Amino acid sequence: MPKSKLIFYISLTLFCLSLLFFGIYNLAFKKTTSTPIATIENTNPKPQTETRDEAPKMSLAPILALSDEAVLAPTLAASESAIKYYSKLSGQVYQVDFDGNGKRTLSAKTLPGLVFVLWSPDKGKVITKIVNGGNTSFYSYDYVTLKNSPLPENIDSITWQNSNNLIFYKYFDPKSKKSTLNLSAPDGTNWKKLTDLTTGNIKIATIPGTGGLISYWNKPDAFFTTSLKTLPLMGGAEKEIFKEAYGADYLWNRTGTNALISSSDSKGGIKIQLSTINSNGGELKNLNTPTFASKCVWLHDNKTILCALPGEIPVNAVLPNDYDNGKFFTADTFWRINTQTGEKSRLIEPAKIDQKYDATNLFLNSDESLLFFQNRTDGKIYRITL
Repeated sequence: MPKSKLIFYISLTLFCLSLLFFGIYNLAFKKTTSTPIATIENTNPKPQTETRDEAPKMSLAPILALSDEAVLAPTLAASESAIKYYSKLSGQVYQVDFDGNGKRTLSAKTLPGLVFVLWSPDKGKVITKIVNGGNTSFYSYDYVTLKNSPLPENIDSITWQNSNNLIFYKYFDPKSKKSTLNLSAPDGTNWKKLTDLTTGNIKIATIPGTGGLISYWNKPDAFFTTSLKTLPLMGGAEKEIFKEAYGADYLWNRTGTNALISSSDSKGGIKIQLSTINSNGGELKNLNTPTFASKCVWLHDNKTILCALPGEIPVNAVLPNDYDNGKFFTADTFWRINTQTGEKSRLIEPAKIDQKYDATNLFLNSDESLLFFQNRTDGKIYRITL
């Protein structure tokens, strides 16, 4: 074969081989590199950053249980983003978020016989009541200094001053058989008598926004009128501002300008009614709402209240006596009430209330979007989204 033809056939063979390898490259390499890109685009149509920073959504349940056990003294944590409480069974302290999740232990110490807890306004201190056999003891505990101080014997009614620096309590002297209203430091030191008391059991409440005015009244009893008295801490006379109602209980608004009164409709009555008075005991207004002051909470506007209205009250129950003594539980509905106009609206439609709730210890979160309460039937904490 001539040399020129040999060169031609070799060149033709190399050219064909080049075309073959080029085709294989297009089919194999270019096709496989394009496939993953298409897959990524199809499986991620939106950037991940759109959902990564979203806050978890709260439960939409109309009423939600936040604790898995009976509790004492549920309250907002200092962060105002969680609820803390004492276990009624063990006395240990726990915290949960507003959905009842993230439960963690704040104090693992058990407190046998714990029956009463009262947080200071800043949640940094606490008053506890321990019943051991026939003995009753009060203690003051400081969560900052970790100091536990026994309070004087023979005290019962007790509350905090709004500034966290003082406590008020009723003291009974077993020798003189007389009772007095006193104030002291939280650990019981530097005590001072404020006034002599002529009644037995009393309730004590500081009056917000008054710069040192305290109020007290005899324990509500449907067979006796309830005398509401005020007393200035920096000198001045004790003043009785209201005494016309039987079995009355009181709840001051956030500025101390008005108070709720729940009272029996008559001596030994079987109906309860809610009213308001001003800080001087005047301008009595019947709200035509059959509930107890202990089932209500004031909003920050100082004119609106949220209340649980009790149902299934026994026909012949004496109110508030039989309710306060735990002779029955109620089946509540939940309402928003304007104390100035009397306008009422439901917080939850009855069809969405899935069990019996006997609400007490009502309180709100900081922006008033959530209502918390304790159910007397099971002792647990519940939440209503407003």
